Amino acid sequence: MSVSTFNLWPKKLVIGQGSIGQLGDEVKAFGAKKVILFAGPHISKTKIVLEPVQALKDAGLDICLFSSFGANPTDVQVMGAVEKIKEFKPDIIVCIGGGSPIDAAKAANVIYTHGGTLAEYDAAIGGFQKIEPKLLPFIAIPTTAGTGTEVTWVSVITSTEKNLKFGVLSPFLIPDVAVLDPDLTLGLPPKTTAYTGMDALTHLIEAYVSVVNFPIADAMCIHGIKMVRDALPVAFADGNNIKAREDMLVASMMAGAAFTVNNLGLCHQMAHQLSAYCGLAHGLANAILLPHVMKFNLPANPKKYADVAEALGADIKGMPVEVAACKAVELVEKLCAELGIPRHLDDVGVDKSLVPAMAITALQDNVGNTNPRPTTVEQCEQVFYCAFRR
Repeated sequence: MSVSTFNLWPKKLVIGQGSIGQLGDEVKAFGAKKVILFAGPHISKTKIVLEPVQALKDAGLDICLFSSFGANPTDVQVMGAVEKIKEFKPDIIVCIGGGSPIDAAKAANVIYTHGGTLAEYDAAIGGFQKIEPKLLPFIAIPTTAGTGTEVTWVSVITSTEKNLKFGVLSPFLIPDVAVLDPDLTLGLPPKTTAYTGMDALTHLIEAYVSVVNFPIADAMCIHGIKMVRDALPVAFADGNNIKAREDMLVASMMAGAAFTVNNLGLCHQMAHQLSAYCGLAHGLANAILLPHVMKFNLPANPKKYADVAEALGADIKGMPVEVAACKAVELVEKLCAELGIPRHLDDVGVDKSLVPAMAITALQDNVGNTNPRPTTVEQCEQVFYCAFRR
């Protein structure tokens, strides 16, 4: 039997309605006095951010707020954050927002504490070996239920020079504390709820069918798929349903913890290109591509896809495993339709002529090295083309 090493997760979770109220205590537990708080630009002027900022000030802490991040954070934006950290010299980083600001804050933490440029820490060139356990303490507070980055060792950044996404990875990037408060997700519009929720589901499915097969992560994936199955349609239809919102946060967190070990697959390789080349929202890109990637991967491990079908609610008793596996694709397509997600890439303005270039760069993305079916550039092109209406 071969020997495997797994970096486990997460460090500390604070979960439940109103848990944001414990932020001051969590910050003080690190002995911190100066806090830099990163937030998404759209929520930085809302009570989601302003109330915690005031609470930290009332607790006698010195606060600096920074919110100059985009939907797909770039290396330029990260370096801007680094300059702000250098100017303020905080003891701790707190981030409130979706996956983009949390990823950007992780990357900024690396540059501030280690020096150099982001390109030096690209995982594709072994940059993870340069990251040491000397980062500032980090508290992540997600306001969307999708990326799971609050418990992962992953930061995904867009290179402005290459117009490609790359990963900054290290076990030391896992936030020290993750606060999961469903109250912070109540304001999410239905469309954002759908896109981020499908991102979580994609994480769960890709991590489960990954060739890594870590049993604990596999178990989290199956339970997480069941949670998304039950909670996402409810959260989409009734954004104020606190139980559905909390269940989606927990499922998203479980997905992040699972793929930190099991990694992901072809869907994420392809989706990253749609964001980098076309500016498509990551969750939307995953949602459109997922059924097509699943169809491509089915022959590699039909048993695992049959498990996914069952977790999504299919009654597969007595079915041949290949038939049961196909039910997984059908149920994902049904869920996407229920959430009003466009079916085709041309429906969201993707230029078909970009496919050959995107297929090449997709397969250079290490996030898919654990895909259950080895993929050629030509096969990747065909999966892309299947996602177009014409």
